Amino acid sequence: MTTSKLPAVEAVKSSRAQKAAATRQRMLDAAYDLFCEAGFRGTTMAAVAERAGVAVQTVYFTFHTKDALLQEVHDQTVLGRDPTPPFAQPWWRAAAAEPDPQRAVAHVVLGVQEILARVAPMMPVFHAVAGDAAGEVYRHAEELRRNGMHDLVTQVLLPKGDKDTTMDPEEAAALVFVLLGPELYRSFVLDAGLSPDRWVSWTTATLNRDLFQRAGPNHPDAP
Repeated sequence: MTTSKLPAVEAVKSSRAQKAAATRQRMLDAAYDLFCEAGFRGTTMAAVAERAGVAVQTVYFTFHTKDALLQEVHDQTVLGRDPTPPFAQPWWRAAAAEPDPQRAVAHVVLGVQEILARVAPMMPVFHAVAGDAAGEVYRHAEELRRNGMHDLVTQVLLPKGDKDTTMDPEEAAALVFVLLGPELYRSFVLDAGLSPDRWVSWTTATLNRDLFQRAGPNHPDAP
């Protein structure tokens, strides 16, 4: 008798877990939108709750503080809804598997563009909290990004090129960190109003020229 009830119990647990995950996602989406619209200080936990359609106690119970909520919003903004680290995401794997250095760069730029399109609208939030404890979220994230770009350049991209013409590894890592950063993307696309495709083309050509001293295709599918 007890055994026969187990599948029903598990089904109830699964349903509750799915509902909880969906509620959490609504709160994260609401917080992201409000941070982008009203800034960090202009966003309240009550406003997040109202937009997500939950009680404010649910927001506090789930995230505890607005700083913690910002951290989770940032994590999802960078990783997307699939919490796979960058080095395991398709664009990084495609770049690693691609023998041609210029096409590898194109894979990287296209993959990073998807991340920057989510991160760039949040930049005013991080500027506003730069001197606060909440600013540690972005400072830590940038340190991780710097390390990740260094690994990407020195372990994935530069080994594909000609050793006699490739850029110095440390200079190359610094260049990629800046060109593939949210600040430049925001200035280029959101502030100047240029298209994401134009950013992709310009960034890909610039990196190919400077990293390998030659211009390459602006898209992985280019001939």
